[in-house]
Amino acid sequence: MKVENYSYETFPRYTKEIEGALELKGNKENLRCRMLDVEYQQGCMIRFLFPNTILDETKKYPLVIHIQGSGWYQQDMNDHIFDFMPIVKTGYAYAIIQYHGAPEYKYPTQISDVEKAIAFLKDHYQNYPIDFNNIFLSGDSSGGHIALLIALQKKYEFKGIIDLYGVTNFMTFNDWYSKYDWKEERNAIDFLGSLDNQLLIEVSPITYLKENMNLPPFLILHGDKDHVVPITQSIELYEKLKEYHYDVTFGRVHDADHGRSIFYNEDVYQTIINFLDSKKR
Repeated sequence: MKVENYSYETFPRYTKEIEGALELKGNKENLRCRMLDVEYQQGCMIRFLFPNTILDETKKYPLVIHIQGSGWYQQDMNDHIFDFMPIVKTGYAYAIIQYHGAPEYKYPTQISDVEKAIAFLKDHYQNYPIDFNNIFLSGDSSGGHIALLIALQKKYEFKGIIDLYGVTNFMTFNDWYSKYDWKEERNAIDFLGSLDNQLLIEVSPITYLKENMNLPPFLILHGDKDHVVPITQSIELYEKLKEYHYDVTFGRVHDADHGRSIFYNEDVYQTIINFLDSKKR
């Protein structure tokens, strides 16, 4: 029997008894997560993760623009799909930004690519379930480094910044334990082209942190057994933000390495969700 003018609310529910059947509850508040890939420039895409519900397909969600870590090399765009799904299911959209990777593309290409992606989102947000009045910027590892560079140079306005174990100061990177000495690794030279001190200062986000900048709130999370980016990188940024009286929250994730399963757990998810909930308009 065809139903005219279908809507979820008016569609008839089958209520007759079914002998031997399990009776399971549906959850009208539950959100699924769906993915959509959009090319914002040739060779680079935005991977959207959207909440999805049958009840209100016109709803607009706050957006977290996330820059994924990769050592500044070509990114694995599947790396964080499942990590961020618990946050998406609480009512936030994610836009994971792909950029051209080192060594073929060097600084500042990666920053320029992210800025192009942000401009694309600004110009086309009406086409997606995005509330552009509530935009957050996030990044992990090298993506956290890029996010901080963009945030601290104040080219865009965000409701909040989420830095997940990002590089903050190349000049102090070797001050704590790491598996790597950046002076001996290919990452920095492949990304920057040289290890000139002036260039290292230029690409260190903490260089741009000053007093009275009218910055958005910051959430910084870092594992205390991170073998790649020393936790002291995040502590240095946290303490400088506190010194200048900015709104900043720092979370040390006990026993967590550089991301991975120990890091992405319920405590971390709830901390991020609480931050987003408290800062959105």
